[in-house]
Amino acid sequence: MRKRFYIIIWIAAWIGTWSTAIAQPMRIQDNIALDNVSLTRVNDEMVLALDLVLNDLELRSSQSLVFVPYINAYEGMETAWFQPIIINGRKQHILYQRGRYNRNYPDAAEFRRLNGEPQTVRYISAIPYDTWMEAYKVGLLEDVCGCGELLAQNNVQVAQYLPLPTTAFFVFIEPEVVYSKSGSVEGKAYLDFPVNQSTIDPGYRRNPEELAVILETINVMEYDPNITITGIDIHGYASPEGSYSNNARLAASRAEALKEYVRHLYKFDEGLFTVTSTPEDWEGLIEWLTNSDLPQKEALLAIATSDLSPDAKDRKIRDNYGSVYRDVLLIDCYPSLRHSDYVVHYVIRPFTAEEALALLKKNPAQLSLHEIYMAASLFESQSPEFAEILYVAATLFPESETANVNAANAALAAGDTAAAQRFLAKAGDSGEAQLTRGILQMWQGHIDQARLLFQEAAAKGVAAASQNLKLIENY
Repeated sequence: MRKRFYIIIWIAAWIGTWSTAIAQPMRIQDNIALDNVSLTRVNDEMVLALDLVLNDLELRSSQSLVFVPYINAYEGMETAWFQPIIINGRKQHILYQRGRYNRNYPDAAEFRRLNGEPQTVRYISAIPYDTWMEAYKVGLLEDVCGCGELLAQNNVQVAQYLPLPTTAFFVFIEPEVVYSKSGSVEGKAYLDFPVNQSTIDPGYRRNPEELAVILETINVMEYDPNITITGIDIHGYASPEGSYSNNARLAASRAEALKEYVRHLYKFDEGLFTVTSTPEDWEGLIEWLTNSDLPQKEALLAIATSDLSPDAKDRKIRDNYGSVYRDVLLIDCYPSLRHSDYVVHYVIRPFTAEEALALLKKNPAQLSLHEIYMAASLFESQSPEFAEILYVAATLFPESETANVNAANAALAAGDTAAAQRFLAKAGDSGEAQLTRGILQMWQGHIDQARLLFQEAAAKGVAAASQNLKLIENY
């Protein structure tokens, strides 16, 4: 059973500048419309912008219209006023220009109506930001008499805004404990032996290089205190020339020779080894021919894959394609068919959280997913170290849905939605994954999608989904 770690994460620090707008024009009177309304927080100011569409307005020359935009707390009594708006007829505009402005609104934004013409004027006003403005209603009040009396019945609400929830209930999944971390390393050794002999001469022909590769593989594990070698498999092959019975002897004895060489060098117990052999590597010959460009390729493959006995196949190739056999196969192909394949099996000891943290920088491949998670748990869940370690886990275990869910959560907590989306692409469709997708949608303002994902996560038994649903109930 997977363990789940619940946590509340607050993201207000990375929400940044936000704004709201109305999508369609709206009428504030039968003959005046508003369009392109937006209210934006820019640093320490709230900036209101709107277009007044006056196309249908007929205004007498001596007439004025006064509107005062405002912002109210969504819940509460706080109110702030933006710069008033005055729309003047021709004579009133002239008086205004001469300094005979309305004493009740000396700092208004004044516009002259040009009757009979299409006319849109742009209004922008800024006021100091206050914390209560994070949830608000915006409207216009009309002063019908221009005397400073703003009546409720002349109020037009333009927009309202509730901020996205700035908290979320996350679920980090504790990976299953791996009690035995086993693995294996494999390779091929192309050792050279004198004709019909099975004794390894470390200095003979290619043997120094070939033995060095094997010994380096073993050394890496034998001298690592965290690793225990549990078995070494050696499988010997001979090439197809000569008699099958002799090749069977050579393949078996040469594999045994390699075992004895390694066993005595490291003082290994004989029971650590498993030695097997294949007398002639016909599969290797078939692969070599398949990848060759020999003119006789198809004919040689037909013989190599036939039901003839190994000795009969070797004899037919030698008799019918003597020059190719002598000048190409024996020189370029058959040496590569004389090899000993080896597999070194090992186990890695378990690590504490502190040991796992140290190994992350030196050899993270020795860690299980659970051990990496324990190392991450040494840090606060919103710390850079916590996120970095979970990113490493998802990199080392790219197909693990658990690792990708946890990394996506860490990315969201750090405000990195792009990284969260990358991890979620491989996170599967568990309840925890859908929960994280819901949080991403919620914080991006896609409330309906978030609600559906939370509902799915809740149906899959993730309790935190119901808590996140409560966060968006009033949005």
